[in-house]
Amino acid sequence: MDAVSGVFLNTLNTDMAVMEGYFPFLGKAFTVMQYSAWAMLFLITVWELFKNFGGPISESEPPFQLLARSAVFGFLIGNAKPIFRIALDIATAPYTALMEIEMGTEDFTFAGLQETITNGLVDLVVSSTVVGEILMLILLISLGWNYFKLLLQTVERYVVVGVLSYTSPLAYCMGGAKATNAVFKSWCRMVGSQLVMLVMNVWFLRGFDSSVGQFVGNGGALNGGKGNMFLWLFCALAFLKVAQRFDSYLGTLGMNVAQTGSAMGMEMLMAARVIGGMGGGGMKSAGSIFKNAATAAAGGASTASAAATAQNIASGFTSRFKPNSYVRDSVVNGGVRMGASGGLGFAGRAFGGMAARNGATLTGESIASVASRSSKVSGSIGGEIADRSLSNFMPQFGGHELTGTEITGGHISTTATNEEGKSSDVQLFSADQYEPPACPHSIVSASDGSKWYQTAAGAGKADFFPTPEFTGTAEEAGQITSTFPKAESGTLLRTAGEGLLAASTPAGDSIWFSSGFFEEPEAPHGTITDSSGVDWYTMEPHGSPPSFDPGTENGAEAFNLAQFQNFMPGFTSSVSSVDGMQRAEGRMEVLHPDGSGTAFYDASLYRAPRGDSTIYEDKNGHQWYAIQGTPYVEHHPVYQDGKPVYENGQLKTESIPSVRYHSTPQPYAPPKPLSGSEIRPPKRKIP
Repeated sequence: MDAVSGVFLNTLNTDMAVMEGYFPFLGKAFTVMQYSAWAMLFLITVWELFKNFGGPISESEPPFQLLARSAVFGFLIGNAKPIFRIALDIATAPYTALMEIEMGTEDFTFAGLQETITNGLVDLVVSSTVVGEILMLILLISLGWNYFKLLLQTVERYVVVGVLSYTSPLAYCMGGAKATNAVFKSWCRMVGSQLVMLVMNVWFLRGFDSSVGQFVGNGGALNGGKGNMFLWLFCALAFLKVAQRFDSYLGTLGMNVAQTGSAMGMEMLMAARVIGGMGGGGMKSAGSIFKNAATAAAGGASTASAAATAQNIASGFTSRFKPNSYVRDSVVNGGVRMGASGGLGFAGRAFGGMAARNGATLTGESIASVASRSSKVSGSIGGEIADRSLSNFMPQFGGHELTGTEITGGHISTTATNEEGKSSDVQLFSADQYEPPACPHSIVSASDGSKWYQTAAGAGKADFFPTPEFTGTAEEAGQITSTFPKAESGTLLRTAGEGLLAASTPAGDSIWFSSGFFEEPEAPHGTITDSSGVDWYTMEPHGSPPSFDPGTENGAEAFNLAQFQNFMPGFTSSVSSVDGMQRAEGRMEVLHPDGSGTAFYDASLYRAPRGDSTIYEDKNGHQWYAIQGTPYVEHHPVYQDGKPVYENGQLKTESIPSVRYHSTPQPYAPPKPLSGSEIRPPKRKIP
């Protein structure tokens, strides 16, 4: 009671900020109320003007007076909110003055109330401790119940003022004509009466608070030493009753006050009746388990396993009635409950909700009871408790700030932000309920051992598609085998960047691209999956042509021919010279004695050429496209001192033999980084 009593008066003041904060729709719908009021004012004015055609028998209002009144109240409708604010500001003065009155020794507190009442009962019921406890319980419940009802009425009275405030345009539209002006006057009286009640809330609550402080400080007696506990108790209860009925007293005086309290009190009585079902519902459930436990223990007492049986029974009871299950039930929308049924379950879920709102977290077991179930019976968990608790079920989220978490059967979504401030949208799909996603994903294990497909997109996705660290040394063979179980024996890896690995395999060197960072490449490649389930695109190793001598000295040409014939044994045509200047780009050219030529292109780097071509394999089994070229003579201008040379008025040229090829293959584009952030949900498995 100490926890809730201080909240009401400081929050539910004459400012409507709390009203609009809890009900934001009211502020946004205020404009609709204004337009509706203008429309009703227009209809009322038109009707009253129309009544003038009836002459003396219609009791109509003079037209000019009617139009003037309608114009004034139309203006009031447009300024309804600031006008009502002025009325609230007037009520703020007495409200604030009553709140700022300082109390001394009689400062309000419920601490010590039970002890004071107990001490007062000692002299009356010394012969029966049970009777004293029962009387103490009855008195405390009576006092607390009536105080709680007064707090409920305080909230109702505040809400009534808020409703009058946000619907004030509808009252102004009634003032435009004499026929409806009584409605507007009644509304004005009700506003004034409710503001009086708002101020009286402070008077009554602080008056009762000071009475409790006085009672605890003086042990139930008055300052002069007179009076006793029962006298104070009945006075306090009477004060609370008068406070609850004060609106009806003002109504008797002729003020228009909204009657509050009765309906909410009945609802609380119904709630108390439900909680009272603990003795017949939830407690029976618990009692039946204890009863079964006693029966089982008695049956096994004659054997050597009695102790083990009792231990199993105890563990079964604690597993069913775990406190975290009530927290879980209080925050799950739909689904099957884990806690006890009946009144005990109702009370447990009520306290579980309080714990959830004050920072409690769900265990991995509680989350699994939703996430690992079918969506038809799972329900869902969302909000701040889902953000706080998901890492208990999915350990990889440790160290991340989670927002927007939604947990349901077989599917989890959240936004994870790391310590660097990089965020990523992460979605997980149960491997038992979904097919593997078509988009990049990894496979992770939850705390209950279940497998999940994890997808991520955004600036922080590197945390969920990690690039393993390798240095390219042979000592890392065991680590490579552990990370890539299907990697070829003898493979060495070196980390070349985010989502990039430089691979050295027996077939040659290549680059591996992570599917979490790059689109699938167009160039020939394979796919290998790491231990976390992430696919890597393994590019086909490039060809490794031998080194050619670029010189023209004696023996260089013969050396190049021997190198080429050894590298390309399947090419039997006569070769007169070899050009390997572009070998690093995957291209070579040989010339034949008749002046023609053949250009070779690495099939792992270039697309298949258009037109006629032949595929050759080098000594390592790597494929090359061979394109035949025809002889061609190019005429190049002759230059001297940087200027073209002319003979007999014509440009002097020189003839240079060359080779013309009918097509040139295009190189493959490098893999593109993933640019899209869309995560495509996979298909559900058919049961």
